[in-house]
Order: sequence, then C-alpha cells, then structure tokens
Amino acid sequence: MSESFSYVIRKILLFLLIIIPVVIILGAAAFWFILDTPPENPGNQSGEVTVGKGANIISVSQQLEKKGLVKNSWYISWRFRILSRLGEATALQSGRYVLETGLKPSQIITSLTSPSESQRVYTSLEIPPGLTATEIALRVQEAGLARAGDVMEAIISLREEYPVKSNPKGLQGYLFPDTYKIESPVENGIDNPESSREISERVVRIMADRFFNVLGEIDPLWKGLTLSQLHEKVTLASIVEREYRQEDEAPNIAAVFNNRILDGMPLQSCATVVYTIEETEQGKPFQKDYLKFNRRIFERYLEIPSDYNTYFDKGLPPGPISSPGRVALESAFFPADIDALFFVVKDPAAGTHTFTREYKDHLAAREAYLNQFVIKD
Repeated sequence: MSESFSYVIRKILLFLLIIIPVVIILGAAAFWFILDTPPENPGNQSGEVTVGKGANIISVSQQLEKKGLVKNSWYISWRFRILSRLGEATALQSGRYVLETGLKPSQIITSLTSPSESQRVYTSLEIPPGLTATEIALRVQEAGLARAGDVMEAIISLREEYPVKSNPKGLQGYLFPDTYKIESPVENGIDNPESSREISERVVRIMADRFFNVLGEIDPLWKGLTLSQLHEKVTLASIVEREYRQEDEAPNIAAVFNNRILDGMPLQSCATVVYTIEETEQGKPFQKDYLKFNRRIFERYLEIPSDYNTYFDKGLPPGPISSPGRVALESAFFPADIDALFFVVKDPAAGTHTFTREYKDHLAAREAYLNQFVIKD
C-alpha cells in the first residue's frame, strides 16, 4: 500500500468520524423536533380517545392515527418508548379523553400520562334533594355509570367508612344532593360487572364526602355529637326535606316536629307514609292502590304497621327517608324558636303553611284551607 493511498484512507476515516455523528445528531433532531408536528388539515376539531386498563402504546397510537390526531402511529409509539426508557414519561393513564387535533405528539403523550381535568370525559350526574337510596341508584344507572343494584350494595357496605350509625339502609340520607361531574368509565358500567362495582363505590364516596363537607360548613361542631344524635338530626332533616316547599318555612317545620317529640306526640308526617308505601315491605300491598289514585294518601294508609310510619309509631323513624339538602339540614340543626305543634297547607300553589300551637286553631286553619275549594252558589 502506497503512502498516498494510506493518506486517502485516513482522510476518509476522519471524514466518516466527523460526518456520522453529525448525521446521527441531525437525524435525532429531525426525529425529535421536526417530526413532532400535528397533522395537517384535520377533519375534526377534536377526537375522543379511550385508554383501557393496561393498554399498550401500540394500540393507543393506532387509535390516535385513526382518529386523525397524529400523522403516523409509529412516530408517537417510538417517542413514548424512548421517553419511558429515559424515565421522562410515566405510564399511560386509563380513561376517556377529548384531545384537540392541533396537539403535537409530545403534547398528546403528556395528555395521556398526566391528563388535565379539561381533557377527561365526564358524565353529569344530577341528584336533586329528597331522593331515596333506591331513586339515587336508578339515577346513576340512567346516567350509564353503573348498575342500580351495585350502587345499592355500595350505599350499604360503605357505611362503615363514615361516622354513621349502623342501620339497614347504610348511607341513605348521608349522600348529598348535588350535580356531580363523574369521570366517564372506559368500559360501560352497565355492561361490565367489575367496572360497575368500582364506579358505584366511587360515586357513593364522592356523595358521602360531599355530605360531610357541607355538614362541616353548616355546623363545625357536629363532630361533638354521638352517632345516635347525628342520626336523629339527619333523619329529621330528611323528613323536613320532603315536607317543606318554601325555604323560609323549613326551620318552622323542623321546630314543629321537635316540639311534638318533646310533648310525646307522634310526628304524623305524610312524607313518612309515602316512604312506607314506596320503600318498605309493609307498604308493598298498598302500592298498586296508591298509584291507581295518583298517589293520594287515604286514612287506611296511616295504619300501616311500619317503624317508618310516623302515624303508626311515635318518634322518629329508624333512619333517614331521603337525602336532605342544605336547607333541610340547616333547619334540623338550627330549628326556629317557635312553640307550634301543627302545620297545615295554607296556599297549595305557593307551598305555604299555617303554623299553630293549639289543636282548635289547627282545625280552624284546616277548615280555612278546605273552604278554598268549596263551590258556592
């Protein structure tokens, strides 16, 4: 080998030693920065992506490409793998997401590993005041979140996690009525038993936590009550919730029931009669008749032998008959300072009542109410 040939070889090797690293660096830069661009002219403004439990990046990246959220599934797949090896990316989080089509692959990876609240898909669950546990469970099922039976089981079984007196109805009365944003399940909770049970427990905990947070706002000293004392107040609030129409009358209604208990009188709440018919075994034989006459309450219903029927039994029922809202809870904890023992409807359209102490005055108020409907010649 001549000296000139050796010189050429050395030059070539030197060139390669310089150019190869440059090519690698440029290639890496192109891969990392130039290819990290959103798709051009996407058909939609956003797309929904589902990441199941244990889903791998390959299946997710293929879904992203199909939805038009990335140009190439292979690119985001490899980028995620590199970031994972470098410890720069956490695992994919299961859930349903709405992603904008203008996101870069790097931003999408962030969205699927550390999603913001706005990117997750939520189901709105509206729970108005005054619902029973059965009615709440049906609302959850109608929202497509979980099966009603699983919700009922969670309402009963999760009672032990909260400062609630033991009773067969579990957390009934301790689930705060509100409109909740519940993260939508990856799999339909109605069709998947495991998902249904998991979501049921999550929903019940959210509502129970909300109840005790609101209770702390109403009376920060509630923790000083015994479980029985708290149970009595929540039970009273649940009855008030089903009785009042005007908010300013709720404390008066709570006071009437308190006064009747102190005087040894039965509460005689029609709301508890309705609950007895709709929710107890003793009331089942009367349900068909009750519905046939458009939920009118007849005198025979007052004699249904149930602990929940406050015409049949003195004192409070064994537990709450509904989920009380803030107004009813405030009224039960801070009832009005009045000595009334009776109340009767005054204006059915306005939902107002007449409150009286003496029975004769109560009868007069009742007569005045009934006379509104008498047709005079």
